[in-house]
Amino acid sequence: MKKAILILSVIAAFIYADALYAQSKEDVLYLNNGSILRGQITGNIKGVQTAIEMLGRNTIVVPDSAIKMMLMDQNIPAKDRESKASPFEMAANAGFYGGPNNSGGFTFIPSYLFPFRLSTGFGMGIEWFEHQQIPVFVDTKYYLIKGAWSPYMYLQGGYAIPLSKKVDGDWSDYYGGVLAGVGGGLRFNFSKRNAFIFSLGYRYQKTKTVSNSYPWMSSYPQYETTRFDEYNRLTFSFGFLFN
Repeated sequence: MKKAILILSVIAAFIYADALYAQSKEDVLYLNNGSILRGQITGNIKGVQTAIEMLGRNTIVVPDSAIKMMLMDQNIPAKDRESKASPFEMAANAGFYGGPNNSGGFTFIPSYLFPFRLSTGFGMGIEWFEHQQIPVFVDTKYYLIKGAWSPYMYLQGGYAIPLSKKVDGDWSDYYGGVLAGVGGGLRFNFSKRNAFIFSLGYRYQKTKTVSNSYPWMSSYPQYETTRFDEYNRLTFSFGFLFN
């Protein structure tokens, strides 16, 4: 299990490091009037106009006749990079699932926050539903308002892969299954780049188990049975978000 958590952490760190590298670059427009615009160029019609998205997700369209020079993919100085919030975010969550047999897990979710309060990304981690599994899912959030306290709704869907198909001494094969989640939460932005997140919702998980009545070396005939299990859980999670 420790090895699986380490592998997942390395993968999540690699994904986030790649996003951070993209954030360390910016496009720069030098205008004829002496102004300098920094951000990301989102559109360019050669000889007509150029659109650049600046800090705060404000987009400015500049006529090409007003542009003196355009520089692409320039390094952002560290002192400026530290003060700018990025639309690329990473959330690390711990979740708890209610029910007859309590279970839980950890997930990492890299995502992109759009200007219209919609966030989308994908997640993976490790969870326990009788057996250890690795969930891989798409995560979508919609923030109802902008501010220090931001309530949101979320929707998740994906598939869970068993960490181990067999358990020693057991003649069963374990398979994953589809997963889905829906609920709401609260995001507390305690700085420009960091936030605490809390959520409460519903989680559905389906798994499959294929069992043999007798081991393969037995003289008795083989009887294979397939069992599908469905879990319906009330889930609570909390975590830390940074960009």
